[in-house]
Amino acid sequence: MNSGTKWHVVPPTARACWVSLLLGVAVVISTAARMVSAGEAAVLPVIALVMGVLLVVVAVAGLVSPGLRGR
Repeated sequence: MNSGTKWHVVPPTARACWVSLLLGVAVVISTAARMVSAGEAAVLPVIALVMGVLLVVVAVAGLVSPGLRGR
C-alpha cells in the first residue's frame, strides 16, 4: 500500500503559507460576493467557497505550527 509518494497538504514554507492564505481569502470573498449578488447558491460556487475556506485553514495551520509544513 505504501508506494513511496506522500501527499503534502500544508505548504512547505512560510511564504507559500502566506500566498495560500491570500489566495484562499480572495476565493472566499469573490465567491461569497458573487453568490450574494446572484441571490442564489449554485453547486459550483458552494464547492469553491468550501475549497477556499479549506485553503485558508491549511495555510493558517502551516503558519501557526511550523512543524506541520511540508507534511
